[in-house]
Amino acid sequence: ASLHARLYSASAASRGLIVWLHGGPTDQWQASFMPRMAYWRAQGWNILVPDHRGSTGHGRAYQQALRGQWGLLDVADTLAATEHAHQQGWGTPERTVVMGGSSGGFTALEAVAARPSLFAATVVLYPVTDVADLAERSHRFERHYTDSLIGPLPATVDKYRERSPISHSNRYVGTPILILHGDADPVVPVEQSRAFADSVRAIGGDVELHVYEGEGHGFRQR
Repeated sequence: ASLHARLYSASAASRGLIVWLHGGPTDQWQASFMPRMAYWRAQGWNILVPDHRGSTGHGRAYQQALRGQWGLLDVADTLAATEHAHQQGWGTPERTVVMGGSSGGFTALEAVAARPSLFAATVVLYPVTDVADLAERSHRFERHYTDSLIGPLPATVDKYRERSPISHSNRYVGTPILILHGDADPVVPVEQSRAFADSVRAIGGDVELHVYEGEGHGFRQR
């Protein structure tokens, strides 16, 4: 399958590559001006924004492809896009950061777990680190969303465990992780990030966690 992505090239000598994943995961990177992209591009970073399978905006079949495959196809596409970027000279593994929020944070962490050699670090905002906990506690609007993304519970509980970053925290020991989370998040409970950070630190990993008071799922305060 062809993979959709865009590159925002740095205006000066490149400091490295940010692979920035959208949330959703049934969403897309809008083809419009985004101040966050403009800011990091101005700092000298190339920014690659993949629309992995499951993203909207590329036809129904492309969007439907992620059904039952969340944590697999999105990760494979992120790795393929990153490898292509390295082949094109847009970045090197030693200077590549993978970043994402919510489900994008989940995919970023799973990509690092699968191929840590491709990334120097990861930055995740209010990431999903325990998909079974998400299925149980998420807000009403997205209740049962994981049934289509992974499978119905309890029948597929093993898949939920296999695809949760917290289940394989040992794979993150060699990759520095920055986690940002609001303590009033109604979608992904902040306890997920605290538990994941504690789990990785307990085996010697480098994790920095910042919890923002009063912030929800997506930051609004200055």
